[in-house]
Amino acid sequence: MEEIRSNIKKILEKEKIEVKKLSLLAGDASNRKYFQYSSSRKNYVIMYDKNQKNLEDFIKVTKILKKFVVVPSIIHDFSKQSILVLENFGPTKYSEIITKKNRKKIYRLAVDTIVDIQKIRHPNLSKYSLKMFIAESNLFFDWYLKNLKSTEINLLKKEFNLLFKSYLSSIDIPQVLVHRDFHVDNLFYLSKSNSVKCGLIDYQDAVIGPCTYDLVSLTQDARIDVSKQLEYELINYFLEANLKIKREDFMLSYYLMAIQRHMKVLGIFCRLSSRDNKDQYLQHLPRVKKMLHKNLKKKKFEKFYSLLSPLLNHVRH
Repeated sequence: MEEIRSNIKKILEKEKIEVKKLSLLAGDASNRKYFQYSSSRKNYVIMYDKNQKNLEDFIKVTKILKKFVVVPSIIHDFSKQSILVLENFGPTKYSEIITKKNRKKIYRLAVDTIVDIQKIRHPNLSKYSLKMFIAESNLFFDWYLKNLKSTEINLLKKEFNLLFKSYLSSIDIPQVLVHRDFHVDNLFYLSKSNSVKCGLIDYQDAVIGPCTYDLVSLTQDARIDVSKQLEYELINYFLEANLKIKREDFMLSYYLMAIQRHMKVLGIFCRLSSRDNKDQYLQHLPRVKKMLHKNLKKKKFEKFYSLLSPLLNHVRH
C-alpha cells in the first residue's frame, strides 16, 4: 500500500499538483483502490487501478451518465499512469447514513435515479450477453461449492446454464443502461443545485441489459437487510414510473436476475476470501444464501430450486 501511495504522490507532484495529505479511503472487491487527498483548496478522491481499461471505461460511462444523473466530475485524467482525480462526494454514502427514519426517502431517490438512467437512449455500451451472465453464475459453481468432483460441478453448470438460457430468452423486458453494481456502498445522498440527488460511483462495468437488474441490486442488497415491505413498495414505485412494462414479465425477470446475481455474489465473496485473503466479505454469505433461497422458491422456478437448493450447504467457508 505504501508503494501505491508513494507512486500517486510522485505522479501528482510531477503534474505540479499540491498534496497536503493522502489517505486510503477504501479498496473494493476488485484490485481498485480509492484515496482521499487534500490540497489547500479542496478534498478530492483518487481512483487507482492498474488496469487502464477500467479507468477508460469509467471515463466513457461518466460522459454518458453526467447529463442524466449525478456522477463525480473528473478533475484530472492520469489514466495512463493508473489514476484519476475525482470530485469528492463527501461522507454521505448510503451505507453510512441510512436510518429507519430516512430509509424509505433515500431508497425512493435511488429508484428515481435508476429510472433516470434508463431514459438514456442508445448508449454505446456492450450488451449484457448470455455469455456474460453464464460466466458470472459459474463463479458460484467454481468458488462456492466444495466436496464435489469437477465432473459433477461441470454437469451442474451445464444443467443450470441450459435452464437459465431458456428462462432468459422467454422474457420480454426492456433493455436499458445497467449500472451493474447499484448498491448502498456506491450511492451518495447529495444536495445539488437546490435539490437532493442520488450520486453514483463505480459504474465502469455498465452494460445494456434487463431493466430489472439495478433494482434487484438495490432491493436485495448483499450488504444490508431490506425489509419485504420496503422491497415491494420500491418495486411498485418503479412500475408506476414504467406503466408500459407488464408486471408479470417484470417480476419473472426480477426474480431471475436475483437468482443469477446472488449466485455470482456468493462465488465472488468466496473467491475474495480463498484467493485474495479478503475475509471481510464472508460475513454477508448468510444474507445472500437466504435471499437466493427465497427467490428459488418463487413460482415457475421449481427446476432451479431442485437443482440449486441442495447445493447451498456445500459452501467452502
